[in-house]
Parts: sequence; C-alpha cells; structure tokens
Amino acid sequence: MPFFRKVLLPVVTLSLLVTACGGGGGGSTSNISGVVVERAPGRNHVQGKVDYPGKHPPTGGNHNPIPLTCGFYDQQPPDEYAVHSLEHGAVWIAFDPKKVPAADVQTLKSFAKQDHVLVTPYDGMDSPITVVAWEHRLEVPAASDARIAQFVKDFANGPQAPERGGACSGVGQPAP
Repeated sequence: MPFFRKVLLPVVTLSLLVTACGGGGGGSTSNISGVVVERAPGRNHVQGKVDYPGKHPPTGGNHNPIPLTCGFYDQQPPDEYAVHSLEHGAVWIAFDPKKVPAADVQTLKSFAKQDHVLVTPYDGMDSPITVVAWEHRLEVPAASDARIAQFVKDFANGPQAPERGGACSGVGQPAP
C-alpha cells in the first residue's frame, strides 16, 4: 500500500486531471457532446503529400506552407492545405457527398459565409458529416444537428489554434 500511496496515486490523479482538462495542451475545452481531442503528430511546413494517420479529415499535423482559402468548395481539396487553415483557426466541415442529400449540403454551405470556416466534400468518411478544428473532431449524422453550429461558434478562430487569427486565404478558389 505505501507504494500505491506514494507513487501510483499521484500519477493516477495527475492523469485524470490532465484528461479532464482536455489533455493538458494549449487547446480549448468544449462542452459539446461527442467532441474528441486528437493530438497532432506535428505542425511543420512541408512540401508534397502528407500521410495523415487515423480518421479523416485530419485534425492537425504537418501541412503545406500555404493555407486553403476558407469558403465552400464543390470538390475535395488536398488535406495538406486545409490542415494549414486549421492551424490558423479554421473549422472544416466535411461532408460525404454519397451520404449527404443536396438540401443538407445547402445548409452546410451557409456556414461557409462565416469567418474561418471551410465546407467541402470528403469521400469515404465514417460519418456523413465530420467537423474538425485543430486537434478536435465531431462526427454528426445530419446537417440539422445543432452541434455543428455550436462547434463553429466555439472553435472558429478559437484558442485551440496554434496560429489563431492567421490568414484564411491562400490557395484555392471557393465555389460561388
């Protein structure tokens, strides 16, 4: 029992506190049900394709030196540019065009009018709609899910972004 009290108990207590506080990073905390924190494996500027492990779209990692211009896209952009926009505080709303009806796409498109928001198709996701910010993910079944608006409110240009307030313009031309 002395080993437990002197060594293990403080370690377990610290681990629980770090987990409860959002992982101990410089990010934000959220009360949105279903938000998952995923630590970025890096954040360097690199040329070429990046292999993002885990779920897609990625929530962070190494990325192209040029961010993707925020707005609505009717084609899937390269992850490397969008991840740079996440680093600047963008929220990326990705929808699977095979799972999301056209009316829901129009609902999602309205979010792209807000500052620091990307809305794009993204093939092959686990969920019909995935909303990401730097190191944060939320998967939702439909555009009517109120958590999307709350996620945008909490995370667009939010404190989780390592370069909060950075330009949300660069490469890419949003669709009208």
